[in-house]
Amino acid sequence: MRDPMAAEFTDRTPTMNPRRRGVRAVDRALDVLTAFSAAHPRLQLSELAEAAGLPKTSTHRIAVTLVERGFLRQDDDGAYTLGSRLIELGSLVSATTELARLTAAAQAFPLSGGEALLVAEADWPDKSLIITTKLQAPHSPTALSPVGRRSVLANGCVSQAVLSGLPAEEVRSLLPHLRLAKRTPASITDAEEFLREVEAARNRGHAVEVEQFLPGIAGVAVPVMSAGRPIGAVAVCGPTANLPRRRLNALALDLKQLLGRALPAQAPKAVSGG
Repeated sequence: MRDPMAAEFTDRTPTMNPRRRGVRAVDRALDVLTAFSAAHPRLQLSELAEAAGLPKTSTHRIAVTLVERGFLRQDDDGAYTLGSRLIELGSLVSATTELARLTAAAQAFPLSGGEALLVAEADWPDKSLIITTKLQAPHSPTALSPVGRRSVLANGCVSQAVLSGLPAEEVRSLLPHLRLAKRTPASITDAEEFLREVEAARNRGHAVEVEQFLPGIAGVAVPVMSAGRPIGAVAVCGPTANLPRRRLNALALDLKQLLGRALPAQAPKAVSGG
C-alpha cells in the first residue's frame, strides 16, 4: 500500500518513545487522523483501521465522531478524507509562529528557473521534518517535497541545517535515530562522516549538498532558530546543473538575509566557501 519512497520520506512517522500517559480515546482519535498522508489521502474503513493499527469497529466509532465534528469527511462510496476543520486549525498554528513570518517574507525571494524554496519545521519528538511552505520558480523539479510531507531526519541539506543548530554532543546522541540510507550514490551513510558534514554546516552557518537526497538535485539550507534551538530550516533546491557551488553560496547569503529580515533576532553568519 505504501509507495517506494515511504521508507525514507514518509508522511506519517511514528514517535520514537512509547506512550507513558494520556487519554486512550484521544490517542486513538489522533491515530486515525494521522493515518492519512499525501500518498494516501483517501482511505476506506478497512484501510483506515489497518493504517491506524486499531480494530475496525473502534475505527468506525471514532470516524463517525470525527465526521460529525468536521475533522473527517466521508464520501458517497464510504471512503474517508480529512475534513475542513483541520484547515481552519492549521491556519491558526501557522499564523502564530516564527516560520509563518519567514514564509510571509519569503514570498519576495528571488528564484531562478528550476529552483524551489522550502520551509521545513522540525518535529523533535518524532525526529522528523514537515514541509510547511514550498515556493516554486518555473520548471522546478516535481520530485521536490510537497507541502505537508513529513520525512525523518536523514541525508540532505535540510536535515543537516536543522541538526547544525544543535550542540555537537546532542547531534551525536541523535545518530541512532537517524536514517542514513543510501538514497543516491552521493548519500552519506557513515555516521562519522555525517557528523563532520553537520559540523561543517555549523561552522558555515548553512548546509550544502549535491545529490545526497535526490538524484539530480542540489541544495542549500539555513537553520531557523528560536530561543537558541533549531525549529526548522529554509532551503533552496533545484537541478544540479543550475546550482554550481558559486550559486549555492550566493543563495546561502540570500537565505541568511531573508532570515535577518523576517526574524531580526537571528544574526546571519558570513558565508564561507565549501
